[in-house]
Amino acid sequence: MAIFVPDGTSDEFDALLDQLRDIVPDAFLDGELDRAALLDALGLDEDSKPAFSFMWPGIEQARRDARVPTTVTLKPDDDASCHWPDARDVLIEGDNLQVLKLLKNGYSRAVKLIYIDPPYNTGDTFTYKDDFAVPERQYLEETGQVDDKGNATTSRIETGGRKHGPWLTMMFPRLVLARHLLRRDGVILISIDDNEVHHLRLLLDAVFGAENFVDMMTWRGARKGDAKLTGGGQDYVLVYARDRSYLKANDVRWRERKEGLEPIYAKVQDLRTQFGDDFEAMTESLRDWYKSLADDHPSTAHAHYNRVDEKGVWFPDNISSPNYRENLTYTWKGYHPPAKGWRYERATMERLDTEGRLVYPEDMSRRVQVKSYLHMREEWAPASVIYRDRRGASASLDTLMGAKVFDDPKSTDVLARLFHAITDDGDLILDFFAGSGSTGHAVWEQNPKDGKTRNWILVQVPEEPDASEESGKNALAAGYKTIFEVTAERLRRAASSLQQDTLGATQLGFRIFRTRPTNLVIDKPLFAMPEMTGQSYLTQVLDHTAGAPVVEGAKPIDVAWEIALKATATRLDASVMTRDIEGVTVFEFVPSDADALSGRLLISLEAFTLATADALNLSDDDTLILRGDQVEDSVTLTLAPRLQSKLILLERVPREVSL
Repeated sequence: MAIFVPDGTSDEFDALLDQLRDIVPDAFLDGELDRAALLDALGLDEDSKPAFSFMWPGIEQARRDARVPTTVTLKPDDDASCHWPDARDVLIEGDNLQVLKLLKNGYSRAVKLIYIDPPYNTGDTFTYKDDFAVPERQYLEETGQVDDKGNATTSRIETGGRKHGPWLTMMFPRLVLARHLLRRDGVILISIDDNEVHHLRLLLDAVFGAENFVDMMTWRGARKGDAKLTGGGQDYVLVYARDRSYLKANDVRWRERKEGLEPIYAKVQDLRTQFGDDFEAMTESLRDWYKSLADDHPSTAHAHYNRVDEKGVWFPDNISSPNYRENLTYTWKGYHPPAKGWRYERATMERLDTEGRLVYPEDMSRRVQVKSYLHMREEWAPASVIYRDRRGASASLDTLMGAKVFDDPKSTDVLARLFHAITDDGDLILDFFAGSGSTGHAVWEQNPKDGKTRNWILVQVPEEPDASEESGKNALAAGYKTIFEVTAERLRRAASSLQQDTLGATQLGFRIFRTRPTNLVIDKPLFAMPEMTGQSYLTQVLDHTAGAPVVEGAKPIDVAWEIALKATATRLDASVMTRDIEGVTVFEFVPSDADALSGRLLISLEAFTLATADALNLSDDDTLILRGDQVEDSVTLTLAPRLQSKLILLERVPREVSL
């Protein structure tokens, strides 16, 4: 039978119930969820000990916000885009909660990395209007601390949560939806300050599971000049995996090139010029050089590489095995093995000895060591502490934009380092608090460095710049009506700049989509009023179903995009070919990934006949979407047995198509 185009996104609660029905059918014997039966199937009961939970005033609203479908659509804006036809990166204007729901069909378990820098809950007013506090009276009533007349119901009044609760309520549904988009090996990184880091970690534990916590990285910026107690100046990056056990089972390792290598290599080269083959003098001078560096100089992290020979700079590394194996326990040139044996088998030890990499102590009771060269170990796991003064990122953005139009952008070089370490060729990166667009810029910077092709989706609300701030005044004076316009222009300028700086660089560009009200007619429920007769109600129903399913004046291409996004797994980087079949317009959506192509997606909003179907050479793998009011029943009855569920009708009221 044919299926029908939904007018909104699916309800997460219904989807969860469908999954439970499949896994625990005994809990749905009468079609409705039997909670006791479900608990029994899980080996639990009503008297089970209470588990730890994270609650706040507004959590029920947050859960509803995550479940409620959205009817909005994404409208393509070719004119504002940058090289639309070839672009695979996407910038979306709109409320990220609605956008995340719209992305679910096409991008479920498709995103490798999510990075967001959400509004920090400072109580001040920023670009994002970061003051999430509610009035104290409202908070006290919602938490049951006063009654509706304002009388206290407890002797200990608590008001701190009135600031944090609304922020958590804003974040929760967005994180729930974001989790659905992550691949099994995916990861989310969230920048946050010390106002909400403790609450955010508890929230992420609730959404992703505490077992999927990876790290809380510290991003050290400049010290606060007016600090009275401690220097401050740091933010945090919370890191959670979609499924950390999967990463462990697949031995996934995140690696980045160590910082501070080039100064060391340059110093060693200078020492070779100065001392020639006098390696002892070179070693002594190298150690003095390390001591002269500032504590936060990146090269100090490698100060243990403080010996030099003809092959490079090295340090004597441990050669003991971490685990006992019988074949690693043997005497080597008179030296007894460590308790768990040598790190290497005998053949490898012979090779290392031939290469001159083994260090033999004069005292036979001491351990043999191996020379570990810096140039052989240039990568390691990303550091948990990042040192980067944010003023450099601000200065770079100001130069690019010609004025200060955005406060505190994130450093693209730091983001690029993280993207390099965690993602790979073909991976997709999502940022649904895009701000000035640093994430997209960072991806473009990193791709040519390691020869990878990563793509991104950025989402930014069309917030008006804050005219009370210098950046907001400058943005408005420059003609930017919204922060989204700043984001888009920053990315246009970044694309132009990067292509000018790199000879033979690939074409950079991005598509713009904007959230707009649906192009589909959504009817209010019909009610039988007491004064109605059966005939008058039937007449109302027939009038209700007779109208067009599309809003009058809607552009066909916009309608086609909405249908494709809501009824299929179409992605925003798909190409659309407009075909004229004997006067009937047919839109064909072609995915950017040719390997994902299994049949065509064809959408027609005009009078569609069997002759049109024949001209299209329909195959059983094709998906065909038609307007129900523009196609005869005989056509659907002919096509339905062949296309089955791949025949989709757009109608005000679904009709049963009998096979």
